[in-house]
Amino acid sequence: MKSYFSNEEFFQAVRSLAERMEHGGHTEAARELRDGFACLNGLTDGWAMLMESVDKVIAAHGKALSPGDTAELKEMSRAIGKIVRR
Repeated sequence: MKSYFSNEEFFQAVRSLAERMEHGGHTEAARELRDGFACLNGLTDGWAMLMESVDKVIAAHGKALSPGDTAELKEMSRAIGKIVRR
């Protein structure tokens, strides 16, 4: 599983992925990811909402996205899951 050394590194990875998806023509997927990211409030429920958005993007758009972007989303979901379940 990919490790993020800080929350800021993770946040930058989410922002970069959303930007790549948007530039690749996957605006709906990028919007869903950004909507989930906007839910972060420093509490576990915010992380859970982000994880839900990431999982929605995987389910709805995973086959249309590049394999690398889909893999990154899955890694993000796993990392968020560790935060939510601790």
